[in-house]
Amino acid sequence: KLKQAVEWPIKYRHTFERLGLKPPNGILMYGPPGCSKTTLAKVIASTSGATFLSINGAQLYSPYVGDSEQIIRSTFQRARSTSPSIIFFDEIDAIVGKRSLGSSGNSDSVQE
Repeated sequence: KLKQAVEWPIKYRHTFERLGLKPPNGILMYGPPGCSKTTLAKVIASTSGATFLSINGAQLYSPYVGDSEQIIRSTFQRARSTSPSIIFFDEIDAIVGKRSLGSSGNSDSVQE
């Protein structure tokens, strides 16, 4: 099922479009550290012929205004120029925070 959901839309994008199907633009993988999310994303990129681009959440934290946005912008520009591409955000909870069961959904945008 993973091949159908992730690999096929990358490898056979033209077939999806010809049939009037809109291929998904992304997936969300989550789980505890060490459960092979990064490895799985790399394997999907390799077997589908996509460029693998990785951004670590710690890379995005910068004391300088605009640095984080520039890193994201340039990564997406590179992904467009090397399409098809997979952009993997690793350890994103370092930036966006974590939700707890009792959370109202509000959290700080940057975790310190």
